[in-house]
Amino acid sequence: MILLNEQRIYRTLKRMAYQIEEEAKSADITLAGLNNRGFILTNVLLQELKTIRNKCPEIYRIYDEPDKPSDTIPAPSDESILVVVDDVIFSGGTMFRAIRNIPDLERYDKILTAVLVDRGHRKFPVMASIVGYHAPTKLNEHVELETENKHPKRVVLTN
Repeated sequence: MILLNEQRIYRTLKRMAYQIEEEAKSADITLAGLNNRGFILTNVLLQELKTIRNKCPEIYRIYDEPDKPSDTIPAPSDESILVVVDDVIFSGGTMFRAIRNIPDLERYDKILTAVLVDRGHRKFPVMASIVGYHAPTKLNEHVELETENKHPKRVVLTN
């Protein structure tokens, strides 16, 4: 079943960009896309943020697995926030592992987590600060962002 089509994904990401801007106020924004699909969404958020703010955010790709090389995120400047972006949050484990691997976390004024879809069912103490779409699911269901040519296409729910 399709939860979000391409048009709805982009409209949702635009709304999320405005929420990020409201949280940031005048602070610098660092966007960290989690794994491949989170990084695809980060690029869309970057384009949206460029249209609504004067300061261009920096973007990086981070992985939750130690054997994959994440981008090196430099130490933040004064008045800066970090936004960790992922496609779907479920147990919170992926987000938890990824955040633990980011250096200088304590130097950010604020750390936000932004997800396109929140499925619920947390195991780890990670809450999504900015959520595009809430999709309460059963434990045996799966939610996936499908992409095409590094662009989000649809979010589907499968058994």
